[in-house]
Amino acid sequence: MAMCCRSSCRPCAKAERAFPTWGGRLSARPSFPNFKNGVAMAKPTDTRYRVISIVAVGAALALWAGLSTAGLLEVNKFPPVQAIWKALSDLLTQGYSGRPFHEQILASVGRALAGFSLAVLAGIPLGIWLGTNRFADAVMSPFLTFMRPIPPIALVPLFTFYFGIGEGSKIALIFLTAFLYLTVNTAAGVKSVPEDLILASRSLGLTRRQIFFRVIMPASSAQILTGMRISMTLSWTLVVAAELIAAQVGLGYMITDATTFFRIPIVFVGILTIGLIGLLLEGILLAVERRALHWRGKQ
Repeated sequence: MAMCCRSSCRPCAKAERAFPTWGGRLSARPSFPNFKNGVAMAKPTDTRYRVISIVAVGAALALWAGLSTAGLLEVNKFPPVQAIWKALSDLLTQGYSGRPFHEQILASVGRALAGFSLAVLAGIPLGIWLGTNRFADAVMSPFLTFMRPIPPIALVPLFTFYFGIGEGSKIALIFLTAFLYLTVNTAAGVKSVPEDLILASRSLGLTRRQIFFRVIMPASSAQILTGMRISMTLSWTLVVAAELIAAQVGLGYMITDATTFFRIPIVFVGILTIGLIGLLLEGILLAVERRALHWRGKQ
């Protein structure tokens, strides 16, 4: 096993700064500011900024209602808040197109989660492989680089032709977009691991398997989890585009159908619902990310 002097070895010194040691052993729980007994401490300004955000949203709604009441907004294009509230009430009690409103929501959420889950299962392993294998990266990079700029909506005709008008084409469209981003992001995260950490780990006698699980994965986990969160957002934003493919249920279908018949309040309800669910999904994954990375001091 290669030996080194930690006082003069640059890789080992960098490794010790990244992973604090006591008695020459890597610590399983590094100390960070804003942490006490391994538990993240909330910043005192967090609550204040949340209040500011809530006040900003309330002010925007009040301004919208005020402009509508004063007749400064064209009702046919910008329905008043009261009309949107009534449309929501009608959707909750009567549904849309013969289906309850919650079915429209669940159909869209199900498609987004299905495409995202498949992207995670395929994209993360492929990204890790590309990040650790230069030959594979050289082979795959041209294809990934070529596909990334293509807007998903341009693929709708091809996906309809290949997968039909059923659920397969909708889920495949969501999957492809999330998969491309997640693969490239994961590969970039693995490649960003400092070479000095890997060299230091080898000097300490770690095997390739140990280096992968104890150094590469922890060091790249932040970027991988952030990529998952952004991929979930991409999956959800693609719901409307995916449901252009002969959908009979879903928020995208509801928005498109309501637009055709100039039922603008329902369109606004659909858009607001998509936004609120997007915020919820973002919040859930952000909480998972914070908890998974608490040892790194992520807040």
